[in-house]
Amino acid sequence: MINPLLLLKAAPLAALLAFCTPLDALAPSAPAVESITVEQLTALLAADEGKTDADIAANLGKVQLSERVSSARFARMSAGLPGEKSRQALAILADSAALLGPPVAEVLSNPTPDAAALRRMMVVIVDYANSKTHQLPNFVAIRTTTAFEDRPAEDRVGEGGVGMVSLSALPTRFVGTATSSITYRDGREVVDGKSAPRMGSHAQGLVTAGEFGPFLSTVLADAAAGKTTWGQWVQGTSGPEAVYRYSVPRKQSNYVVRFCCVAEHASKSFTTHVFSEQVAYHGEIQFDPASGAILRITAEAELPRGDLVSGASMVVSYLPVQIGARTVILPAHSVSLLQAHTARPRHGMTSPAYTTPPKTFLNDTVFDQYREYRGEVRVLTGENGAP
Repeated sequence: MINPLLLLKAAPLAALLAFCTPLDALAPSAPAVESITVEQLTALLAADEGKTDADIAANLGKVQLSERVSSARFARMSAGLPGEKSRQALAILADSAALLGPPVAEVLSNPTPDAAALRRMMVVIVDYANSKTHQLPNFVAIRTTTAFEDRPAEDRVGEGGVGMVSLSALPTRFVGTATSSITYRDGREVVDGKSAPRMGSHAQGLVTAGEFGPFLSTVLADAAAGKTTWGQWVQGTSGPEAVYRYSVPRKQSNYVVRFCCVAEHASKSFTTHVFSEQVAYHGEIQFDPASGAILRITAEAELPRGDLVSGASMVVSYLPVQIGARTVILPAHSVSLLQAHTARPRHGMTSPAYTTPPKTFLNDTVFDQYREYRGEVRVLTGENGAP
């Protein structure tokens, strides 16, 4: 029997998690923090009501979540905070937990679908992916990316190769914001060159793309070549939503992690090259069982610990959007994370020899201000005068 997912055309994920950084950038380390649930986070924010923006941000920096926060709940929490510092701290907290499971209260005890029901749901997912996502209207949207990074403790050689400099660890912190206009036309995503990302002094960092097509189609096609299993039922905003779990071996994967730059010793000097590796990965596909509409999808690369790049993942959430006279499901939010060693290695050290914590790069991207794209053509005749 033909797996219906095989009808999907895979597109390489190479552009989804690309990274560029100066060779001498630093790496991460996180202090011990208390693990709390979403309910405990809600209680913490309630107890901090009336405190300053800086104090609330400091308190949020002392905890980590043991489960993910839904988009609706995060929006309510963020709206109640007094300033940018506390909102950024909440975003770091929620984004760092994006790959975790939902709160227990949001997991439904509905019976597991039988084999026939699972096949029917798979068919509606494929039908949705092969029709609705390939027939999206032309539109324009705004992509706003907020970048966060941390820094590990590190001992480095001083200027001119004299002495050692000890750098203390810094927690994940705000780096900058980039806003760009995205045009989706004739099935292709185009970033407006005039609105290219600007992050102040942060000219380099984690770069993500492909949320409007390649990410979804590639994951679904790769999942067909890998292994897909039933996950669970979860409570969505308008009813029960289904979750499939998938895993893709390296040989069937179109997921490529790229990282710039790898340092190597050449005699007494350094040479660099771009790290690029096709990797195995796994994740979840959350969808509406009736329509097959994808509502949340995750991809987590399987990379060896101690290697140059030890973590790469992406989570995209979707919501209904009005484009002209149509309502379509489009990306609303994405979280991308990369963990890599960016400090210059000591002489003779190879990439598997990294033993210090990697540096973490985190991007929080919001898609909004969707509107219909209409090309305007003006026809002039001789009677109209000069154009």
